[in-house]
Parts: sequence; C-alpha cells; structure tokens
Amino acid sequence: MSAKLTNFDFEAGDAFELFPILEPGVLEGQFANLKAVLLGSLLADTHTLNLEPRFELAANEAAALAWTTEFPLLVFPVLLDELARRERARETRQQQIRAKSEKLMDCTV
Repeated sequence: MSAKLTNFDFEAGDAFELFPILEPGVLEGQFANLKAVLLGSLLADTHTLNLEPRFELAANEAAALAWTTEFPLLVFPVLLDELARRERARETRQQQIRAKSEKLMDCTV
C-alpha cells in the first residue's frame, strides 16, 4: 500500500530548513549535555570501579569519532554504547585472567 499525501496546509511563503543553521555554540552545548547525561547514566549503572575511568575514556573516544560525522548528536549514543560494551567485555576477560592467575599462584606455593 502506498499512502498518498494530499491537502497540505502550507502557505505560499511557508518554508522550513532541512539543515538549519544554528548559532555558534548551540550544537556544542547540546552535545555536552547529551554526553553528560549518557555518561552519568552509564556510570550510575556500573558496579565495577575499574570501569568508571574506562567509560570516561570511551565517552571521549566516542565524542571524538562522532564529531567527525555530519550528525554527531545521532551518532554519539550508538558509539558510546558500542565502546561501553567493549570495555565491559575487556573487564570480564581481565577478571577471568586474574582468577586463573590466582589459582596458578596458589598451586605453586
């Protein structure tokens, strides 16, 4: 099925910008707020202290990558989520290695 669009309520002078020009600093402020909210949420849900500095670095890395795109506000949350999952996996692996190392040390002593 295809929907047919009819009866628009646009006047002759009505227009909108697909890519509006923002005043300097507006996008940066919105981005800083988004980063603070997402990082705060990520840190609040974290029960492992080792992950907190890693998440902060991941947020900075995601921000740097997001700013290289045309839509940093859209890209940043996905990048942060991906990098946070990477850091969780690294931490889990590190815990496994530590546990094995402790077992080995116990056997040798």
